[in-house]
Amino acid sequence: MYIIVVGCGNIGFHLAKALVAIGHEVLVIDKDQHRCETLRDELESIDVAMHGDGTQIDVLKSAGAVRADVLIAVAATDHDNLAACQVAKHSFATPRTMALVRDPQNEALFKTSGVDVTIGNTHPIVSTIEEGIPGHALVHLMNLKPRHMEMVSITIPPDAAVAGSALESIELPPNSFITLIVKDDNALLPWADVVVDAGDDVVVVTSIEEEHLLYEILVGAG
Repeated sequence: MYIIVVGCGNIGFHLAKALVAIGHEVLVIDKDQHRCETLRDELESIDVAMHGDGTQIDVLKSAGAVRADVLIAVAATDHDNLAACQVAKHSFATPRTMALVRDPQNEALFKTSGVDVTIGNTHPIVSTIEEGIPGHALVHLMNLKPRHMEMVSITIPPDAAVAGSALESIELPPNSFITLIVKDDNALLPWADVVVDAGDDVVVVTSIEEEHLLYEILVGAG
């Protein structure tokens, strides 16, 4: 799947890493040349970032918007996010547009303007976006107390680096804990010697801050 991300701030940066990790073709567009170079260095690819204004028709055309499956706008302002989605929809017939809405009062405007998925500024960004993309690997199960904790289910893809590994060998973020492994119709407790296989559903308690890192660890390709 080809995904264009408009905005390479903290959200766009980590989102791009997570999407690339699970095998999507990703291009991030940002007005800041330095941010683009930082992402290229991080992912060791010159093709993952493009310097430009993602609200402009000519820039999106150069980015290959005509073949994009999804455009995700996570720029610094609601104005830019809405504009990027509208240009993608009306000029390139992008099948699916998604946008971060920083001001909750603007959410109705985004929806009436045809944006397919809106993401609130306080939502877990990566999981919300992945749930809006067909074939997503992460599902949000519930928020927990304290409020910064949550429970998610992650499906291990065939090319994941952790596939075939015992739980004791998988290094998770410090505030993330596997609570259950579901293999076909069997639910297993997370003993150290349980092997995680492709297709398993791994239920994890994690913090919102660690969600993107957890995602990369369990879904990232080897």
